[in-house]
Amino acid sequence: MGTFSQTSIKYNDIETIVGELKKYLPIGREIWLDTNKWWFYGIPHEENSFEGENLTLIVSKNLTKDWVEVEFDFHSGLYFFDEILKQISKNLNALILLVYYQTTVEEARLAKFKNGQLELSYYEKYFYEEVVENGVQTIRSNYVADNFGVAISNIEELRNSKLGEETLLIDYDFIYKYLNSEGWEADSGKDFFSDWKYLHLEHLK
Repeated sequence: MGTFSQTSIKYNDIETIVGELKKYLPIGREIWLDTNKWWFYGIPHEENSFEGENLTLIVSKNLTKDWVEVEFDFHSGLYFFDEILKQISKNLNALILLVYYQTTVEEARLAKFKNGQLELSYYEKYFYEEVVENGVQTIRSNYVADNFGVAISNIEELRNSKLGEETLLIDYDFIYKYLNSEGWEADSGKDFFSDWKYLHLEHLK
């Protein structure tokens, strides 16, 4: 159980991506770590004496040769970074793929940004309700709350989605099906134990 957050930017220079993030977000300290510590700047600990509760953005290039991954903290909402991602995609003429999946309630969003535009946005919103009518119990579940641009998707399930319909389409397999359909491929060849590094940026509140 947990949260999967990966925004992939088709650009092979991590410092350029960091520079773009700094244009639009208040960034404080930076540190490279061997492991992903998404909580790093949010709580005081021996490596973070600051007593504030800032957010942690994690930038890496561990998975692919041609993409940079950014792990955003979406505590302010799943659409909070959209305008920033539009601008970055325009500045760098880059394709950006956003994926978010909260496994506990199976809430999820897929999005695609290109040339300063949002081209696709698919959102499965969490919903749970038990209804009893005439002694029959019915459970209503997550539903499609946004399917903007799905008509252009390479994936049939997205093209066929309808606003308001109950769905639990997105899981880890579907996430990678979506990423692969847009040209993303885990082809870096880097060893998880020796080569993976994570740049932790302090996102000031």
